[in-house]
Amino acid sequence: MRNRPLRPPFRLILIEDHKFLAEILAQRLSLDPNLKIMGIANDGAAALHLVKTQPVDIALLDIQLEHEDGLGVASRLWEVRPELRVIGLSRMDGDYHPGALLELGARGFLTKRSNTKDILDAIRRVANGDLAISPQIAVHLALSASQVSPTDLRHLLTQKELEVLTEIARGLSVKQIALKLNLTEKTIQTHRNSIRKKLNATTDVQLCLLAIRAGLVDIHQAAV
Repeated sequence: MRNRPLRPPFRLILIEDHKFLAEILAQRLSLDPNLKIMGIANDGAAALHLVKTQPVDIALLDIQLEHEDGLGVASRLWEVRPELRVIGLSRMDGDYHPGALLELGARGFLTKRSNTKDILDAIRRVANGDLAISPQIAVHLALSASQVSPTDLRHLLTQKELEVLTEIARGLSVKQIALKLNLTEKTIQTHRNSIRKKLNATTDVQLCLLAIRAGLVDIHQAAV
C-alpha cells in the first residue's frame, strides 16, 4: 500500500482547465518550501508534455476536465512516467471517478472543497508513500466498496483475519504485520488472500475502505 518516501522538494504539476483557479492554487502551494511547482497544464496534451520534459513527482489532476476524461489523462501520464503519483480533484464526492482513479493507481483523491492546508497535507502524505483521500470521499467509497455489511464482515472473517485486516488498513506492510502479530510473512500473506476472497476485494485500498466501514479503524487511523 505504501510507496517509498520522496525527498523534498516535491516536484508538482497542476492539471486544471480553469486557468485562473490553477494559477491561484499554484501560487498558494508554492509558498511551501518543500514544494516546487514544475508547471500548470490546462489539458491532457499539455500535461503529457510536462511529464515528458520535466522531472515530476506528483500530479494534482482535475478529474473532470472540460473536454476530456481525467481517467484517460492519468493513464497516458503513467505510460510516460509510471512512478508518477497522481492525486485526483473533483467537485463531486459521490460519482464513480474516485474509485476508478484509485483502482488505476492514483495515490489520493480530494474534493475541490478542500482548502490549501488540506491539499498540502495530502501532498505530504502522498510524498511520504501513503494514500490521501478526503473524508467525504472515503465515506462514499467505504459505503460503495462492497455489498458486505459491517456485521457480515465481522462474521465472515476469523478473529486473526480481522486483526490482519485492521493492520492492513493502518498502512502496515506484510513484514510489519508479521512482526507485530508474531506470525510469519507467509501466514500474513495467506490471511490477506483469504480476506480478499471472502470480501470480493482485489486491492488493499478496498480492504482499507471496508475496514473503515466496519469500524475496525477510523478515518484518522486508516492509510487513506
